[in-house]
Amino acid sequence: QNPSFLISRRENNLTRQQMSFFGDSAEPGFKRINRAAMTEIIEDVANSSREESGYVIIDVRGHDEVQYTGKLDDVVETLPLPYIAQGAFAMEDEDFEETFGFTKPAMDETLVFTCKAGIRSYQSAQLAQMAGYSDILEYQGGANEWFS
Repeated sequence: QNPSFLISRRENNLTRQQMSFFGDSAEPGFKRINRAAMTEIIEDVANSSREESGYVIIDVRGHDEVQYTGKLDDVVETLPLPYIAQGAFAMEDEDFEETFGFTKPAMDETLVFTCKAGIRSYQSAQLAQMAGYSDILEYQGGANEWFS
């Protein structure tokens, strides 16, 4: 066999392992939602409150990206994925609020993640799950779909 075939086969295995770490074919422990469901959730929070609705909607794009497109809605908080990956959900409540400008989600709240195209929100949902959150939704369409 030619060596380049072996290399590309190895790279494929690596890719497959990385993808399965972020869950590509395995069933995630959270629900993926579409635009209609996201619209309903945003309206629910906007017409009541985070406390009443039980939803915390988090955009995990960078602040520059959010600034460029605008927020999905005023009720959406921004918490970029790198901060989640570095352990934001393990921070003390007071430190979290001081650092990110909104109240740290309680374990009994429903976290709703969004990003640009559904990749970072999926990763964020997995990280939240690893941090102990169990009621998690992930908007697959992201800003690309929302603003189209």
